[in-house]
Amino acid sequence: MIKFKTPLIYGFVIAFGGSALMLTLVWLKLLGPKAISLDNEMIGGTILFLMLYLFLLFGIYLAIRKRKEQNGLVISYKEALLQGLVLSLSTAIFSVIFTYIFYELLYTNYVADTLNALKEKMQDANVSSEKLETKLLEKKEYYSTSVQSFYSFVGNFITGSAFTLLLSFFLKSNNRK
Repeated sequence: MIKFKTPLIYGFVIAFGGSALMLTLVWLKLLGPKAISLDNEMIGGTILFLMLYLFLLFGIYLAIRKRKEQNGLVISYKEALLQGLVLSLSTAIFSVIFTYIFYELLYTNYVADTLNALKEKMQDANVSSEKLETKLLEKKEYYSTSVQSFYSFVGNFITGSAFTLLLSFFLKSNNRK
């Protein structure tokens, strides 16, 4: 268990950092209902998307490198792979927890407020009421806690696994001397 302490802690920190970033972007009106009203949601979404991947990439790199240093600058591909996969899985699990906390405890009206902002935006654009209702039902499902938690888990795990495959290859020790 001790050899997985670092990726577990880093997974928590990455998921927490992503959640803190999202809260900051909502506060800066770059995500959420106000961002929709101000046409800033694309900017906030892009920042969040890129930063989450950078957090994950950097965390995996640091976890593998730290384990390699603990092993006397030697690490096998398999051990590097395990470090990255544990980090990716822990990030995915903690991100689900933080997603739940955001939607169900911190900002319980997020979905309703976002849907109202979308409705106003579409009404201002003279979208037909039938198309408006269809789009709002679609967005209500998309912004639900369960769907956002699922995307958070799958996105972190798949992306982290892909980064792990590459970083493990480049960071593994060369056994030929």
